[in-house]
Amino acid sequence: MTDEKQFPLRIILLVLLGWIAIGFPRMLISPLLPTIENEFKVSHAVAALLMSSYLLPYAIVQLPTGSLSDRFGNRPFMILAMLGTSVGSLLMSFTASFNQAIIVRVLSGTLSGLWFTTSSKMIIQNTHNTRQGRALGIAYSGASIANIFIYFLVGASSTDVMGWRPYFAMGSIPGFICLVLIYFIAKNLKDESVRKTDKEVTISLTMFLKYLKGRPLASALIFNFLASLANWSLGAFTPTYLVLDRKLLVAEASSVMIVQAASAVFNSLIGGYVTDHFGFKVPVIVSVTVMCLVSLLIPVSPLGIQMWILLILWGLMGGWSFVAFNLYILNTVPEKLRGTFLGTFNQVGFISATIGPPVFGFVIDFAGFQSFFTLSLVLFFVSIVPVIFIKNDRHSAKEQTIRTA
Repeated sequence: MTDEKQFPLRIILLVLLGWIAIGFPRMLISPLLPTIENEFKVSHAVAALLMSSYLLPYAIVQLPTGSLSDRFGNRPFMILAMLGTSVGSLLMSFTASFNQAIIVRVLSGTLSGLWFTTSSKMIIQNTHNTRQGRALGIAYSGASIANIFIYFLVGASSTDVMGWRPYFAMGSIPGFICLVLIYFIAKNLKDESVRKTDKEVTISLTMFLKYLKGRPLASALIFNFLASLANWSLGAFTPTYLVLDRKLLVAEASSVMIVQAASAVFNSLIGGYVTDHFGFKVPVIVSVTVMCLVSLLIPVSPLGIQMWILLILWGLMGGWSFVAFNLYILNTVPEKLRGTFLGTFNQVGFISATIGPPVFGFVIDFAGFQSFFTLSLVLFFVSIVPVIFIKNDRHSAKEQTIRTA
C-alpha cells in the first residue's frame, strides 16, 4: 500500500481548506454580533437567528446528503458546498436589512451543509484505518484556523470604521479558491462510493432502523444533541459577554478570543491521535470535563492569565468528542450506511445548535450571563450520561452494535 493511500495528504489539505472556507462566514457572526445588534436594533435572542437560520438548513440537508452521496459519490456535493459558502458570504456583504441577512444565511447554510458528510467520507475511503483519526483531525482543524483569521481580522481593525459587511466579502475568498482546487485535485481521484455502491439499490430503511435502535448509536445521538446545545451557544455569545459584561471593545474581545481559536487548531489533530490510541471514550470524557470547567470558571475568572488558561483548555480539548464520535460511527456502521449515519449524527447536532443560540439568547435577555453559563454547565454534565452506556472497544464496535440491535 502506497503512502498516498495510507495518508492522502492532498485530499486532507483540500478538506481542511474547505473547512476554513465554511468556518469563516459561518462564525464571523460571533465577534460581530454586538455591531450587528446595534445596527439593526435587535435583542440577543433575535440576533441569534443569524446563527439559527444558517444552522437549521445546514442540519436538514445532512441526512439526505449522506444517503445521496452513498449512491452518487462525494465530488458533486463538495463542489456545490463550496459554491454555496463562497457566494453566500459575498451576498451577505450586500445585505441592507436584517431580513435579507436571514435569507442569505438560509441559502448559505443549505449548500454549506453538503460538505461535512461527503468530505469526511472521501478522507475515510482513501486513508488507512490506523490513520483515519489523525486524518480527520487535521481536516477538521480548518474550522479553528478560520476562527483565528476571524478574530485576527476583527481584532486588528475597527468595526466602528468598517462596519461588519466587508468581513463577509473577505470571507468568500477561501471558498472560491477551494472550488478551483476541488476540480484539479479530485477530478481524477477514485470516488469509491460510486464504484463500490450500486446506484440502482436504495438504502434499506429496515437496515438503517436496525442499527439506529442499537444502544451505542442512539446514545451517540443523545450526547451530540445535549453537548451541541451548550457548545454552539458558548461559541456564539462568549465574545458578546466579553463586550457587554467585561466592558471590552469588540476588537479587544476578539483579541482575547484568538487565544481559544489558536489553541483549537490542534484540537481535532490531538483528538484524532487520542482516539486512534485509546478509542472514543477517553477523548469524549476529557472533552466534556474541560467544557464543564470552562462554563463554571469563565464568569468568575479575571481577565489575564487565568482567562487565557481556560480559553487554551477550551481550544485544545473542548472539541475532542466531535472527532471521536465521528470516527466511532464511521467504523461502526456498514460502508453503505456510512454517509447516512454520519449525516444523521451531524443533523442531530446542528438541529440542537439551531435551537441553542435563541434559547440561550433568551436566557441572557431575561436572566443575564451568569445563568447562561450555568445552563451550559448543566447541559455538559448531563451529556456524559449516555456515553456511559457505550462500550469502549474500538476494535469491535461494529459487532457490538449488531448484537445490541
